[in-house]
Amino acid sequence: MKNTKRIIIGILSALTISTISPVTSFATTSIRKVANFHEEVLRGPALKSGTYIVTVQANTLDIYKSMTSNDTIGKANKGDVFQILEDMGGGYAKVSYNDVEGYISIKDGDTSIDEMDSAEEAAASATKSIVQAIASNKREEIANFAKTFVGGRYIYGGTNPYIGADCSGFVKYILANAAGVSLPRTSSEQSTRGTTVASADQLQPGDLLFYGSGRSVSHVAMYIGDGKVVHASSSRTGIIISNYNYRPVIRMANVIG
Repeated sequence: MKNTKRIIIGILSALTISTISPVTSFATTSIRKVANFHEEVLRGPALKSGTYIVTVQANTLDIYKSMTSNDTIGKANKGDVFQILEDMGGGYAKVSYNDVEGYISIKDGDTSIDEMDSAEEAAASATKSIVQAIASNKREEIANFAKTFVGGRYIYGGTNPYIGADCSGFVKYILANAAGVSLPRTSSEQSTRGTTVASADQLQPGDLLFYGSGRSVSHVAMYIGDGKVVHASSSRTGIIISNYNYRPVIRMANVIG
């Protein structure tokens, strides 16, 4: 609770001079272990409320296309973190993997389950309200807000960078709260929005860059100026800053106007 108070006080102090520091990170996370979770979940849905994350403990873990099929959409590696979208019972949970819903084993030994601390969520909610009250459509402010989350964690299916977010959840959150821009949930859907930016020298802070293979979009980042983007990169690296062309760009878009 003391840490939460310090976070809120620090933010209020920063806002008195009408600035959001690009080097101050509010991407802190407080979690607690769910006691006897695996005993409960095997008897049926146990996640009744709150925000839960699952961390893979096995070396690899299949992510299934459906609950009734052995077809997989990918593999999770040890240390990968997912936000649980729904507890399915029977030792499985619905998660989002690369913007596609799938099902993962949450049986004891395969994973560990954590619940986000309610005090931390309250701090995030308060911070969000403060930022919404002062944020404008100025692109530098949008970029600076996004940069405050550098160092935050990547969570598959996550939509709140205070807790953890994936690439599309991150840019969706930033643009909704700092610019009032509503975007679809997935990077492929987001890539259909806005006006195409013809060349890199025309990019402005807040513009989005979409990456992938061929015409298939699988990742999105936000331009912050000086040839750099900020993005929720991976479960290994979290939210980071990279060169805008660190991988092939499929489309660049202005979604702010």
